[in-house]
Amino acid sequence: MGEFAKVFRRLRLDGGMTQPELAARLGVSRSAVSMYERGEREPDLETLAAIARLFGVDMNYLTGSDAGPDEFTYALYNEARDLSDENRQKLLEMARFFKSIQDK
Repeated sequence: MGEFAKVFRRLRLDGGMTQPELAARLGVSRSAVSMYERGEREPDLETLAAIARLFGVDMNYLTGSDAGPDEFTYALYNEARDLSDENRQKLLEMARFFKSIQDK
């Protein structure tokens, strides 16, 4: 199994989605999702970009070209993705506040 296949499957499972749910969100067939996970097929560039946007990761991370987000960043993303825009903004402001007092 290639690096993309492993990362893709982990993101789907961590996101609590079934293959049919993910397929519907990406606008591809369930069999395409299954083939991506088994490493039998790779998505085109447009689908790869849609996958990256959906999971909030860089396309390089999906393809194994870089280390991607650390576990904390990924966990924070998972917790924050269902927040309202207002609360996401507050979370970002809090992170900036903590960074500012850490740098002093």
